[in-house]
Parts: sequence; structure tokens; C-alpha cells
Amino acid sequence: MSKYRPRPRILGVVAGAALLLGGAFAAQAVADSSPKPAPAAPKVVTAPKQTPAPAGKQSTPKPAPAPAQAENAPRVISPGK
Repeated sequence: MSKYRPRPRILGVVAGAALLLGGAFAAQAVADSSPKPAPAAPKVVTAPKQTPAPAGKQSTPKPAPAPAQAENAPRVISPGK
């Protein structure tokens, strides 16, 4: 009876994995190097024409309201006090 026990071939496994990965990277590089398709023409969106305001009525924008004070706002502590 022989006591032959196959040893794992670590170097062969690593080399095979490196070849497979290298082949995958090479295939991807070849696929990416093909000419790119021309981009589609962008849609041109025009803004609707605004009618000018009558000369006698000019609207002025209202100022923004002041922010409301919160009841539970944190206190501001000055340094040195």
C-alpha cells in the first residue's frame, strides 16, 4: 500500500489565479478601447418669454421677514464672563 498524499500546489494556484485575473483585465481593456458612440444631441430648452410689466406698475420684491426667535434657543456665553 502506498502512502501517496497529494500536496497542495500553492504556486500553481497563485499563478493560475494571476493569469485568470490578468486575462480579465486585458479583456476589459480591449473592450474599453473601442471607439465611443457619439453622444446624443442635448435637448434645447428655451425659457418661456416673459411679458414686460406695464410702465406704470413696477413690482418691487418684498424684503424677507425677520427670523422668529425660538423660545428654547441656546444661550450665548461670552468668553471671560
